[in-house]
Amino acid sequence: MIFENPWSENTYLKANFIKAPDVVDMNRRRRGDYFVKPTAYWYWNCKPTEGESYEMPKERKTHMTSRGSKMAGLCSEERSTMAPAYARNFICDFILGRTQGNSQLSLF
Repeated sequence: MIFENPWSENTYLKANFIKAPDVVDMNRRRRGDYFVKPTAYWYWNCKPTEGESYEMPKERKTHMTSRGSKMAGLCSEERSTMAPAYARNFICDFILGRTQGNSQLSLF
């Protein structure tokens, strides 16, 4: 099982969880997501693989330009949605351990 949670500011899992995250992706936009959002991932009964797929997102969004939520205190669905390119790159990098032919190379 793999689960994710935002990794910014003071979230409950960051302050009180029994296990440190296995992977912390500080900039999801590098792998093709709409936003720069730090996100932590915990792996149970499996181990993450290491990969580096870089892909420029087709659409860039910021928190200020995204629609707000209808309820106070909640973020909008638009801010919670993961880009399909990020999902594909995350699966190849951290679950399957495969390199992709369509990713961008990095000098770093």
